[in-house]
Amino acid sequence: MHSDDSTPKDTSVHQSESSGNRGPHRQLVALGILLFVFCSLECFLPVGSAIKIGADEDFELSKATLCLRGYHLYTEIWDDQPPLDTFLITELSRVFPRSILAARFPSMVAGALLLSSFFLIILRTNGLGPAAIASGMFLASPGFLELSSSCMQEVPALAPVVCSIALLLLAPRCPLTQIGAGILFGIALQMKLIGGLYVPLFELLIWLYRPADGHPLKRVSVSVAIFGLCAILTFIFLNCLTGNSLLVQIKQSWGAHFAATRVTSYGSPGEHGFDWFVLARNWDTTIPALVGVVFLVRNGAGTAAILFPLSWLTLTLIVFSCHKPWWSFYYVHNSLPLCWCAAIGVWSVYRIVNGIEKRLVIAGFALCFLSIWTWTGARVVLEVQAIRTRPKLYNSRVLKEIERFRPFTKFLFTDQPIYSFHADIPLPPKLAMISLKRVWSGRFSIQELIDELESIKPGLLLLANDTKEVPFQTLLSREYRLVYQDRVDRLYAHVSIAKKAPLHEVE
Repeated sequence: MHSDDSTPKDTSVHQSESSGNRGPHRQLVALGILLFVFCSLECFLPVGSAIKIGADEDFELSKATLCLRGYHLYTEIWDDQPPLDTFLITELSRVFPRSILAARFPSMVAGALLLSSFFLIILRTNGLGPAAIASGMFLASPGFLELSSSCMQEVPALAPVVCSIALLLLAPRCPLTQIGAGILFGIALQMKLIGGLYVPLFELLIWLYRPADGHPLKRVSVSVAIFGLCAILTFIFLNCLTGNSLLVQIKQSWGAHFAATRVTSYGSPGEHGFDWFVLARNWDTTIPALVGVVFLVRNGAGTAAILFPLSWLTLTLIVFSCHKPWWSFYYVHNSLPLCWCAAIGVWSVYRIVNGIEKRLVIAGFALCFLSIWTWTGARVVLEVQAIRTRPKLYNSRVLKEIERFRPFTKFLFTDQPIYSFHADIPLPPKLAMISLKRVWSGRFSIQELIDELESIKPGLLLLANDTKEVPFQTLLSREYRLVYQDRVDRLYAHVSIAKKAPLHEVE
């Protein structure tokens, strides 16, 4: 890595190769190959036809369906996150009606941006070899492909954060890059508030690249102020752009995330702690990462190229091991620093083995490396196969049945809200996002569900075909008729519309 005015002169095992040794063309080729593989995998996935890929696609798409009809977030539609992601999906759905591919497109673009930014960060600090290894590991990490092909907030919120770090690394002391990084971070916060956990990393980065002469503390304070002010102003501007009240949004988000647990009928946040076994299951990253941590610590914990990846890994492990509830898709946050440290471990061992020049040692390293990538490749294949086997739009009989009743139906209620988007029939606004957080905090109850359904009487009810009795069974028996069922679903129509469309025989 070249040293310049804005970069500390670190000398460690991580500066394995300079830009001059490899040349910009090799860096571009490596990045191009990485993005080509990512885009090829995305093209191989049913992003334009799968009914549902990610766990929380239901909520994002059901909110957008309501917003298209003039309903407002926070005042009419309960939501615990900022509005920018829903705003983008709504506008895309306005231009491309009922196109699930258009709704998932922001996540696909964000996935490419996240990979590129991560590659550039490590290229800047550690060189081409570690950058290629870390990015490849991250591309193959559990859940990344699913999140990058799902209409969910996680990757669109994480990509601007990592891009902001990459931009700041280009010239940490330059006000223009500080302004740009702040704007990107403001965008990230408008996507999802989880981006706030990365604030210490930005402060650390600015501190590590502080000037050695003059008044470094003053310069650091000014840089942090520029970054923070730009992030706050961007957050406020984007919130106004979406047409939502900032105060109402903050109040609802704060209440959802920090309210005490009042209802435990459906479990509690404490039952959803960090799954430490996920590190053992993904040993192909965890073990090399431990090796990388050892090399980082041994080679001087005071340098920027060493302290930053260690701090990133420590921060995400502390936050997500303590934060409850923890969901499996949060692992993508841990995966970034794990892959970085793993790449450092692999590259450092490679350089040592390469220096020994003993065939047996080289063969042992090659065998270990092959084992890691065989396991990783098998996991990617299984993840792709799992996504490809999801139910498809063109095979969904229940969607065809719903379509017959759409002209007579104002609202659809279902325990699978994603069908609201595909059927182009909104859910009742107050029932569009019944999340566990909302239930746990006491901001929604079963009685409210019953009262709302009794009041609105949706034209269609789509329920899972199981033996469980629903809380609104009395309403269901009294005013609805079963018009379709299969092994998975039961579709009920209100008596007022049940005979307005020709009925098929109940299977």
